[in-house]
This record gives sequence, C-alpha cells and structure tokens, in this order.
Amino acid sequence: MSAAVAVPGAERWVRGPTAAATPSPPQAVVPSGLPITWMGAHGGAGATSLARALGGADPGVRWPDVRRGEPRRVLAVARTHSAGIQAASAVLDAMRLGNHPEGVHLLGLVLVADAPGRLPVKLAHRVRILGSAACVHRVPWIPSWRVGGRTAHLPREVLALADLVNGAS
Repeated sequence: MSAAVAVPGAERWVRGPTAAATPSPPQAVVPSGLPITWMGAHGGAGATSLARALGGADPGVRWPDVRRGEPRRVLAVARTHSAGIQAASAVLDAMRLGNHPEGVHLLGLVLVADAPGRLPVKLAHRVRILGSAACVHRVPWIPSWRVGGRTAHLPREVLALADLVNGAS
C-alpha cells in the first residue's frame, strides 16, 4: 500500500515505509547449522522472510557470490502466482544451462503461497512440472508475515525447511 509524503509544491507517492525502520523478524530465528542462501527468483518472493525466520543469507534476486564467501547452498524462492512460477522456471533453466556461478549448489525450490487456499488447477499443474526438475518445498499462506508480524508456531512445511537448512535432510 502506498503512503503520501509531503513534498513542497507537489504530492509524491512512496511505496512502503517512509522512515528508516529496522524490520522485526517474522518470528524467532531457528539457528542454522550450515550456511544457506535464500535467492529470490523475483522481487517479493518471500526470501527475506524465510532468511529472517530460518537464518541464512538473502542476496535478493541474484545468485550468491561464493568468491566473496556467500553460502553456495541455494534455495530459490518464488511465489505461487503465474509470474512467480515463470520466474522459478527461469532459475531452474539457468541451472540446467549452466548459467549460474561456479560452485553454487541448488538444493531446491521453495514456493511461497501468494494467497490462502488451494492453487488453481493451471498453476498446480505448472508446480508439478517444476517438481520434475527440482525438489519443490511449499510454504503455506502465513497471514502474519504479510504485515511483518510474528507467528507463534511455524507451519510444519517451514519446520521441514528448517531441517533442510540445518542439514538434517
């Protein structure tokens, strides 16, 4: 949602908070035993929320730079809407074609629900296709994360990701 900011002689709209604020984590951090990179396949994928909740690096929508010490173990993150699934497909295609930094290891694809409820049939079919190319992990809709809040209990799907991040899987 946009917020109005007073500018002399004009009205300007700014997306997001207008003052620098330290965002609170979505919930308590689960300690990470092994370093991981949560790479967004597109902006707004949910990589930052997962990094805050489970630990790990969040380079945004770029591959990690292992030469600078960024974790080489990567979980690509995308939303379950059409554009997000298309972006996830592009990441998997880059891996297939070798268009990624040397030394990067893709552990899988994390699909974060873009809305509550079941996926439409067309999108569910596309997710099954992605699953034939990579290990797909699904994160359900978490209402409190939408507004930057905390969650009392992590959904079991997120706890399974915590196990993966910590090397249990």
